[in-house]
Amino acid sequence: MLSLTTPLLLLRDFTPADFETFYTTTEDPEYRRYYPEDEMTLDHWQRIFERTLASTTAEPRTQFQLAICLPGSEADQHSALIGTCGVRIEDVKHQQASFGCAIARPYWGAGYAYEASYALIDYGFSNLPIERIFAETIVENSRARALAERLGMRLEEESRQAKFFHGRWWDGVVYAVLKDEWSRS
Repeated sequence: MLSLTTPLLLLRDFTPADFETFYTTTEDPEYRRYYPEDEMTLDHWQRIFERTLASTTAEPRTQFQLAICLPGSEADQHSALIGTCGVRIEDVKHQQASFGCAIARPYWGAGYAYEASYALIDYGFSNLPIERIFAETIVENSRARALAERLGMRLEEESRQAKFFHGRWWDGVVYAVLKDEWSRS
């Protein structure tokens, strides 16, 4: 089981018991506004979660979607699941990985997304065959864009009318950081 610790967080592989809390994060209307309706169903998220669990034992492992937790006291060994972040190798040959992060709204603005994301991206560049990590989002998703920029990612692409959902077209953006850029940050 993979786990990473930061000064404030524990990042770890998901367990089957995490599904309800994981799904609750996706039910937030602010989260849902940037995703197509068909991706916001219980069935869709159950399939995603099952793939996430299966990825932890895959050989070779290419998906590192981790639970973001606030550590409990050392006495009780429990932790509060507050979100997820992931580095997923999308193109093994060209060493390209996608990145994403989601934090439950009560924990927004506390720096947890940055701390978890930094730790996981650093792990990816230090331990995995990755040369480029990219993040895709909708232009209007200012929180995701700000996180990408704070992580040192550069805006590489803007796509007009990249996706259609919620009855309208949405423009998209792609941010990325290269391994040699990351080592200098």
